[in-house]
Amino acid sequence: MNKIFLGLAIVAAIAIAWFILNPGDTFDYVVTVDSEISELEDELATLDAQVAAGTLTEGQATAAKVSIVTRLNAINTAASESERAQLTPAQRAQLVDGLERLKVILVTYQETLATVEASANETNVKAELTRRGGSYNRTKPLSLVVADTIADVEETVQDSVQDYEANAELDAQIDDVVAEAEADVAMEEEGMSDEEPMDETDMESTGNDSASEGGVVSTTTNDTTDEELEVSSEIEVQTTQ
Repeated sequence: MNKIFLGLAIVAAIAIAWFILNPGDTFDYVVTVDSEISELEDELATLDAQVAAGTLTEGQATAAKVSIVTRLNAINTAASESERAQLTPAQRAQLVDGLERLKVILVTYQETLATVEASANETNVKAELTRRGGSYNRTKPLSLVVADTIADVEETVQDSVQDYEANAELDAQIDDVVAEAEADVAMEEEGMSDEEPMDETDMESTGNDSASEGGVVSTTTNDTTDEELEVSSEIEVQTTQ
């Protein structure tokens, strides 16, 4: 009996040691992040060439936007899942490298992302992403969606890599891209606001202005009538004399 318990204890110790040295599927998550970023980079390079050649169609832009958003969701999910287990030094280095590459992608392909955004059929994009069950925020252009993913992955890296130091110069470029994208969104919203139809208050104001103009005319008419009556009275007096 003692030998059985001893054997079980040894097996348990071996299992615990194995789990400590092999952090489950964490490596797969880090590989997923790295792989998705590489494929995103290749896809954007292809799109960049199409944009430069002027051959990007609406259908291609629509498919590209669906693919980009799907990849960003996969990157974010995989990065978040990697926090559940302890990363090895190699995994931490790989995750940091992926984050830096993602930042470079946003800076390098910001114009391509904007062109895809402008050319895609939004109705079809939303329908396809809904069918796939992925999350999607229509209120943000692609460049800001990429920036959000960068922020999420960076938070994961900061939690997992204690000695991580961000590239200040690259981060400043990211801030410029984000500021430009946000300014474009604000201008678009302002333009839509300027095109809004006249509300009831404006209509009432316009009506009051018209009434005021009518009052001036009415006053002028009354003044003329009084003068005519005065002249008529003078004529009657002269006739009587």
